Amino acid sequence: MKAWRWNGAEYEPCDSLPLTDRGFRYGMSIFESLRVNGGAPEFFDRHLSRLVQACAERDIPVEESALAAGETLLRENGTSGFARLYVTAGDGGPAVTTGQARVFIFIEPRTPPDPEDPWEIGLHDESYHPPFGGLKTANYWFNCEALARAHHRRLNETLLFNDRAELVSACMANVFLLRDDRLCTPPRSSGCRPGVIREWVIGRRKVEERRLRREDVVNADEIFLTNSWIGVMPVATVEGRPLAHRTVGPRLAGELANRRDEKL
Repeated sequence: MKAWRWNGAEYEPCDSLPLTDRGFRYGMSIFESLRVNGGAPEFFDRHLSRLVQACAERDIPVEESALAAGETLLRENGTSGFARLYVTAGDGGPAVTTGQARVFIFIEPRTPPDPEDPWEIGLHDESYHPPFGGLKTANYWFNCEALARAHHRRLNETLLFNDRAELVSACMANVFLLRDDRLCTPPRSSGCRPGVIREWVIGRRKVEERRLRREDVVNADEIFLTNSWIGVMPVATVEGRPLAHRTVGPRLAGELANRRDEKL
């Protein structure tokens, strides 16, 4: 893994986070994850826009130029892999207004999963309470534990539901369901994250954003997950029930792969 910190003028290599930083102490940080192909960060402008908006919502002052410089850094580094841009609340007490945020970037080599090897997923039993309406913050412990339980069951992912029994998302991805040729995804009001690939799918297909429940999941003809790393991942089974109908997800995965090839 390679990591850098913004020093006010440029990014410099770093290998640690100050223990005084509230991103470490209280999980007070905002981030965006993105896939990098041969030094080309995917959908960087969209990730930048979401990060700036999220910082504004949480009153974390950050220089947009510092975040924008991350694209140049990743391109010059030339590495393919999984990258994240983090903005932390900096030093201070838990109730102190953020004065000086910190900006970090890291990238680690990874091999992305193959959408031609569809995933097996489950349904998580405990209610999920997404912080701040689904903003991408460092408060990920619930998601990590739920994902660990899924892996223990030899599943790739598991779906989360809020305290109103509404489908929110998978642990690390957004979710789309197809039933009777109607493509649906949970609305932001249910707590899902405003993912870049989620919005890309909505821009390419007719999608209904509506409240979904367990019965919608178990009766779905097709399900696929999306995030900036996996792209579009078709689902093979839900709690062991096979989903034989897989057309929209694989087609979208192919369209996204074609976009990557054009950008290289």
